[in-house]
Amino acid sequence: MTTVTRAQLRAASPRRSPQRIREIDGLRGVALTMVVLFHLFGHGRVSGGVDVFLVVSGFLITMSLASSVHAGRSLDLARRWGRIFTRLAPAAAVTLVFVLLLTMTVLPPWTREQNLGEVIASALYVENWQLISSQLAYNAAGPLTSPVQHFWSLAIQAQFFIALPLAVALIVRIARSPAASLRIVWIVLGIATGASFLYAAWLNGTSPDIAYFSSFTRLWELGLGALMAGLVLRGLRLPGVLGAVAGWIGLALVVGSGWFVDGAQAFPGPLALIPVLGAALVIAASGGRSRGSVATVLGARPLVALDRVSYPLYLWHWPILIAFLAIVGRDTVGVMDAVIILSISILAALATRRFVSRPVEQWAFARPRSQASLITPVVAIGTVVVLAFALLIPQTAAAREEDWDAASPCFGAAAMDPAQAACADAVPTELVPGFAALSKDDDNRSGCWASDGMKEVHVCTLGVEEGYSRHLIAVGDSHNNTLIGAYARIALENGWRIDVAGRGGCYWTTATQRQSSPVEADECRNWTADLTARIQAMPDLDAIIVTHSSAAPLSVPEGADADEYRVQGLVEAWSTRPAGVPIIAIRDNPIFPKSALECALDVDTALRGGCAVPRDEALHDDGTREAVARDANATLIDLTDYMCAPAQCSIAVGGVLVVRDGRHLTATFAHTLAPYLSRALVEALD
Repeated sequence: MTTVTRAQLRAASPRRSPQRIREIDGLRGVALTMVVLFHLFGHGRVSGGVDVFLVVSGFLITMSLASSVHAGRSLDLARRWGRIFTRLAPAAAVTLVFVLLLTMTVLPPWTREQNLGEVIASALYVENWQLISSQLAYNAAGPLTSPVQHFWSLAIQAQFFIALPLAVALIVRIARSPAASLRIVWIVLGIATGASFLYAAWLNGTSPDIAYFSSFTRLWELGLGALMAGLVLRGLRLPGVLGAVAGWIGLALVVGSGWFVDGAQAFPGPLALIPVLGAALVIAASGGRSRGSVATVLGARPLVALDRVSYPLYLWHWPILIAFLAIVGRDTVGVMDAVIILSISILAALATRRFVSRPVEQWAFARPRSQASLITPVVAIGTVVVLAFALLIPQTAAAREEDWDAASPCFGAAAMDPAQAACADAVPTELVPGFAALSKDDDNRSGCWASDGMKEVHVCTLGVEEGYSRHLIAVGDSHNNTLIGAYARIALENGWRIDVAGRGGCYWTTATQRQSSPVEADECRNWTADLTARIQAMPDLDAIIVTHSSAAPLSVPEGADADEYRVQGLVEAWSTRPAGVPIIAIRDNPIFPKSALECALDVDTALRGGCAVPRDEALHDDGTREAVARDANATLIDLTDYMCAPAQCSIAVGGVLVVRDGRHLTATFAHTLAPYLSRALVEALD
C-alpha cells in the first residue's frame, strides 16, 4: 500500500482562493459607518467613507475573479452575479419599500413623482445617473432631500460588479492561458484606473456635481482596489514594522479624511487620494498578525461584526433621517436627535439582517443550480419596480392633466383683476395644480436653457418664425423661463417672434454673480458674454425682455454698496445692446417661505388666503426699478398686483398655487398672467 504524505495531498489539490482577510471586512465596516456618522453628526460634511467602500469593493471582487482565473476555474457569471446580488438586493428592496411608504404618507406630496422615479432608479442600480440627469447636487439632509440619494454609491458598485466579470470573461475567452488572461486584466485595469483619475480631476474642476456621481469618475477608486488585489495575490505586502506603521497611517487617513477636507466639492478629484491611499495602505499591510499591527483592531470580532450590519445600517439611516426631518419640520438635527435616529437605524439594520438577509441567503445558496441564486435579486428588484411604477403612473397622469380653465372669470391672476369686481368675494372650491403634479408644473424647455457644463447661450423661438410683426428676446435666469408658457401664448396671439434664453442662477448683468463653484462662475461669465454678443448680432430686434430672481446673490466687492453694485451691473449690461432697442424689465414674482407651501397642504386654508405672508417679506428689491429709472429707453412691467393684495401675498390666488417651490411660478399661474403681461408688453412697445 502506497503512503501518501500531506505535502503530496496539498500538491495534488486544486489551488484555493486566498483566505478571507478579516481586517478588510473591518475596514469596510468602518467606511460605511463613517458615512452614517457624518450624515448624522457631521453638520453636512462628507467623509471619505464612500471612497474607501468603493476601494474595498473593487479589491474583493477582483480577488475572487483573479483567483478563479489563476486556478483555471469557470467564472460562471450567472452564479457569481446571483450570489452578489442575493447579498445586496433583498435588504435594499425592503428599504426601498419603506421609502415608498414614506413618499406616499410623510414626505411632501410635491416631491412624490421625483422620489418614485428615484426609487425605480435605485432598484435598477442607476440612481447615480438619475441624480445627474435630474441635475441634483449632493446635499446635506433636509426634509426635501431625496430619501434615496445615498443609493448612488451602491449603483456605482453594482455597475462595476456587472461590468468587471463580463470584461474578465471576455479576456479569458480570447487569451491563450490563465497567465496571459491575468496580464491583460491588470493592463486594462491599470489603463482604466489612470484614465478615470485624470477624468475625475478634470471634471471635478469643471462640473463637480456631475463628477461626484459619475461612474466614470469613480472608476479609479474601484480600479485602485482591484490593482491592490493583484499585488496581494502576488504576495506583495508590506512586512513587519513597515507594514504595521503603514497600516496605522492608512487607518488614520481613512478615519480623518472627513475632517481634512469636505468631500462634497472635492471628491472624487485628487483630494480623494487621502482616504483612497489610506485604504490602499491598510490593504498593503493586511494579512499580518504581528503585535501592534492594524489587523489587531480591524480584524477584531467587534469590527468584523460591525461590517456585517454596516450595509443595512447604511441603507436605513438616510431615509429614517429624512423622515424624521419631515415629521418634525426642521432642516437639521441636534445631537440627541441624531442619537435617536442612529438607534432606530441600528434596530432596523439588525432586524433586516436577522429576518431578511440571512434567511434569504441561506435559501438561495442552498440551491444546487446557479440560476436559483438569480431568482432572489430578480424578485426583489422586480417587486420594488412594479410597486413604484404602480404608484408613479397616477402621479405622472396628474402632472399631464390640463389643470386650468381659461374660461373661468376668476381663475388665477384674473381673481386680482380690478375689472373683475365679482371676483373680490369669490372663494374657489379647488386648488390647482395638484400637489402630486406641483414639481412638474413647469413650462421650461431644454432648447431655451443652458444647464451646468454649458458656457454658451441656448436660444429657442416661440410664436411666429417667419413673417412676424415683432421680434423680441426674453433673457434671464430660471425666473425668466417660468414664463415660457405665457411668452408662447403672447407670441402666437400677437403674431410675434419671442426668443428665450435662460440659465440657472445666472442673468444678464456685469456684476459678479455668486455661484457654487469657480467653474460655475466661469460658465456664468461666459454665458453673459455670449448673450451680449448674440443680442448685438440680432438685426431686427424690437425689444429685450429681462427678468431675474430677486434672491440671486452677488459677490459684492469689499467696500462697495451692495444695492448700487446690483443696479450698476444691470445698467452696464443693458448699455451694450444695439442702439434704439428698448429694454422691458419684468419685476420678479413674490418669494414664499417653505412654511407657506406646507400651509397650503390644508387646501381650505390656502383657498381662503390663510397661507399669506406680508407683502414686504415676499417682495425683494432686485435692482430692476432703479436700473430702469437710469435707462432712457427702458420700461418696467410690475405684475405684482395680480399676485398680491396691498398688504400681503397669498401663495394661492384664484384657486391656483402661485409657486411650485416657494420661488418659481407654476406654469398654471404663469398662463393666467399671460393676458396682463401681453397688454403691458404691447403698451411698452407702442
